[in-house]
Amino acid sequence: MTLLCDYSPVNLTLWGINNVFCFSLVLQYKESIKRKYEHRNERSFLSGERVSLAALYTEPVIIQKNKKGRFQNISVDELFNKSDIHLYYPATVILQGNSGSGKSFISQKIMLDWASGKHYLRHFNLAFYLRCEELKCISEEMNLIELLSWNCGLTLDQISKMLQNSSQRVLFIIDGFDKLRSMHCEHCISSKFQRAPPEVIVCSILNKQILLRSVRLITTRTEVPQGMLLKGPQRFTEIMGFSEKGVEEYFQKFFQNEELFRKAYECVRVNQTLITACSIPVICWIICMVMRERFSDGADMMSGLETTTSIYVDFVSTLLDYHCQGLSQSVPSLLRSLGQLAERGMLEQQVLFDEKTVYDTISDPAGNPFLHKFLLKRKIHQETMFSFMHLSFQEFFTALYYVLLDEEESQRKVRELLHTVERGWALSFWSDRDFSKADVEVRHANLLHAVILFLCGLCKKEWMSSFFEKHNMTLSINIETQLKEWINQCSQRYQNEHMLFALHCLYELHEKSFIGKVLEHLVLIDLSNMPLKRTDCWVLKYVLKCCEHIRNLKIHETSHNLQMLQPELYCCKELLGKTVLIQPGEKRVTEKLKMKRENSKCIHMILLITGCTWEK
Repeated sequence: MTLLCDYSPVNLTLWGINNVFCFSLVLQYKESIKRKYEHRNERSFLSGERVSLAALYTEPVIIQKNKKGRFQNISVDELFNKSDIHLYYPATVILQGNSGSGKSFISQKIMLDWASGKHYLRHFNLAFYLRCEELKCISEEMNLIELLSWNCGLTLDQISKMLQNSSQRVLFIIDGFDKLRSMHCEHCISSKFQRAPPEVIVCSILNKQILLRSVRLITTRTEVPQGMLLKGPQRFTEIMGFSEKGVEEYFQKFFQNEELFRKAYECVRVNQTLITACSIPVICWIICMVMRERFSDGADMMSGLETTTSIYVDFVSTLLDYHCQGLSQSVPSLLRSLGQLAERGMLEQQVLFDEKTVYDTISDPAGNPFLHKFLLKRKIHQETMFSFMHLSFQEFFTALYYVLLDEEESQRKVRELLHTVERGWALSFWSDRDFSKADVEVRHANLLHAVILFLCGLCKKEWMSSFFEKHNMTLSINIETQLKEWINQCSQRYQNEHMLFALHCLYELHEKSFIGKVLEHLVLIDLSNMPLKRTDCWVLKYVLKCCEHIRNLKIHETSHNLQMLQPELYCCKELLGKTVLIQPGEKRVTEKLKMKRENSKCIHMILLITGCTWEK
């Protein structure tokens, strides 16, 4: 029945009535995509069960910035729609998001939707999914047809025929663009038969040197240099994470049992810290995993977790208790080995590791719950590769490795890390840095932010001491001083560009007296040039509690997140300079934010609010 439907006159018209053979190839290709993505051995499910991608997928909040500088929500099935202003289809869609925001999950869902014939992808005869982390592992040169054949398993002749009959309706999903070694494209190819390294082929697709009318979806953690996108209209979007309703939906899909779902979600719902942390998809998954492991023995669920680092430490501790009893290495040795491998990957911007590298570092990687083992296709064979169960764990274990080293080595590595990040910040001010070595350093610096945040969190002795003592490990005592000095300097030097990152560092340290000291001379927090995620608002809320002297706040925000900040804003005696931008469908912000409090501090709040109206 499916074949008869797919061979309908409408579908054949798209391809040409004489291309029935090519059409059948596409059907064959679609079936292979369904087999690959409909059910997968999800690395996040330690039981090894097969998980339905469509059944688990939960739509995050995604925003796009329009030409007037306003942010508006956009769904996945609207990513390829025509622009409301100029009525053109985007040639390139940029989907930006932090590590753990669900970029790859969305990419795979789009591939599955295309193969399943979803209406919003009806304009594309072909869709190809290219994972940049895998492309980095290919050293030999090839042409576009060979690359796509390697990627999807069809023969060169089949790929060539399909491209020949669909060159104007091809979607390329380029997942993890920031993982490419270089974005330098001086030697772009101009023919799909011309041989080059895979990274050059990707850049040539982006620059429209080949398959000129194709559409590209790019996922990335960092901003894509403007020089990479030379032709055609672009749509810039960013993943903001789950809404509170999205968190509830994810819990329900994860547990697939009404009683367990209600029990787990209620534990999180009543804890504002956890429900906010769950807006980050990977942390939502971590918390679900920990709860499922602990339901069986009635252990304490998630008490005492205040920061991202504490959530990761709790998860690692859970896996060590439940899934590492049979490993040959002791826990301290295992954690140091994982950290050594993780650091190598972070410094070399590498997320996939060959078998020899892993076995040289870790004695039993195949049974290690923190690593994911898979086969990578080569030309004539398959190679065993490893990665961390998620990139965020590579970042976490790098930080853990640094605090477990001896004092001298620990301080040296942290000093080099901080220097690399600050150098990247300095180079980011270069206006002509596209495709240059400077741009590579800037991107690398941005990718190291998470390591610094985890370092700050690991220095919280009150929370981490039990974990280290339990496994007979010693924490470097001078890193905290080193980090505090650096954060203090950065908060004064970069009050605009990197203030939000500094606030997150302070939150992970979670030391009220130090936060007050660092920000004692700060009278304005200006975050108006960026949309704030729920976790950003939670951090800002904590900082405002610690710093009653901060008199000016400039934010560009939605009503839902302002409700989170409301108690702190309510303490203001006066609110000045309100710029209210209206977005249909948003709830009103309470009139209480306008009220004057005679007995409170005098403070001026400049609120650039997207999607809000004031209640009367």
